[in-house]
Amino acid sequence: MRRLLPLAAMLLFTAWATSPAISADDKDRVICFSLGSENYKDANKFDPGLNACTRMINSGRFKDKALAAIYRARGSWKQKKGELDAALADYGISIRIEPDNVESYDYRADVYQQQGEFDRAIEDYNRSSRIDPTYAAAYYSRGLIYEKKGDIAQARAEYNSALAVPTVNRIAQWAQNNARARLKALAEDTQK
Repeated sequence: MRRLLPLAAMLLFTAWATSPAISADDKDRVICFSLGSENYKDANKFDPGLNACTRMINSGRFKDKALAAIYRARGSWKQKKGELDAALADYGISIRIEPDNVESYDYRADVYQQQGEFDRAIEDYNRSSRIDPTYAAAYYSRGLIYEKKGDIAQARAEYNSALAVPTVNRIAQWAQNNARARLKALAEDTQK
């Protein structure tokens, strides 16, 4: 998965991981939120990540945005495991807890896209870009869907929209790099 957790959250949890006296709760935080690292490529890390998130949820100690982030992280682990319906359920809970979080809609849209439910994916990407009009990943991802649907003009427009927003973080940079690559590929296809 391409844009799993914001860099700030990863740095925060990495700081906890490097402290000399780390508690079991802190270990769960590190493991639960380690999906944005190389761990998401290692299937042996999926269950420990998912289980750490579940322990955190079951502890009852987390509320509001923190709880929404844990559900979002657990949904990501489930998505990596191919448990798409279970991932959708966790993303839905995250959205109910924190309805203005761009990433929850974005992650859920990614699952819809994987399932071929393109219209539902577009709805969630639209919600992401309404919440944060500078969220380049939503434009890029919509472009991919329009491209799959054969609407190349709309795909180009979405890719260009991704390029038009400020590059404010690694997610925006990722989306813009990919949008440029898709525009280049579409231009090359037109020349053939």
